[in-house]
Amino acid sequence: MKKTLLLSTLLAAAAVHAQDSTFTLGAGIAAGTRYSGSDEHLVAPVVVADYQAANGLYASTLRGIGVAGGSEQLGASIGLGYRGERRENDTNGFGGRTGSKALKGMGDVKGSATLNVGAEAQLTDVFSVGAHAEIPLSRRENGKQFALGLNAKLLDGQADKVSAGVALQFGETRYLQTYYGVDARQAARSGYRVFKPEGGMYGTEVSISWEHRIDAHWAVTTLLGAQRLTGDAANSPLVRRKTTPTAAVYAAYTF
Repeated sequence: MKKTLLLSTLLAAAAVHAQDSTFTLGAGIAAGTRYSGSDEHLVAPVVVADYQAANGLYASTLRGIGVAGGSEQLGASIGLGYRGERRENDTNGFGGRTGSKALKGMGDVKGSATLNVGAEAQLTDVFSVGAHAEIPLSRRENGKQFALGLNAKLLDGQADKVSAGVALQFGETRYLQTYYGVDARQAARSGYRVFKPEGGMYGTEVSISWEHRIDAHWAVTTLLGAQRLTGDAANSPLVRRKTTPTAAVYAAYTF
């Protein structure tokens, strides 16, 4: 399961506006699908360990390692992350059951280290826009992906903060071929028809986040979202459901 663009934007914004160094530790659960386009659901643990230095440096289980900076109107971040693997079989691991028998014969998509670059501009007190790029540094054949998003603060109180977002998702041809395509060898092994998607927009994502602060240290965050595949990705023989939901809830303590 991937992080939503909204979650990434919220974390980046927190980094840009941080006044003091903080360390956040938390845990929870997340629900999603076994792969993009799957009709099989899974539940997995969420572990949050996030260090944010006042000078912009960060290290996080959710964001990777990098630096963020800027002002309340304009911010940017750059860091190293990891894009998880996709297994061709149903397997049981530390994070729960992953992979899918529906991908048998497709081969495993190996995980890759990534360079993550993002920028955010605050348009008004309510609305902001963001852009994000995920560029593989290893397994470059997995391809690059990009996102453009619009986010809104629906509630910005002392105890409760509610934000919503919508994002357009793009990928180069190698990205769509890796995650939605079927080459001749894969077709022979899996039984799926050969499918060669072109690069471009492949999906839209909507999400909403609610952070309830219990006191100065404890907070509970709830995330709900959905992805709708479009274009060539939606026509992939691997896709069994074009619209897939995601959800997560975790409690965290900030030192």
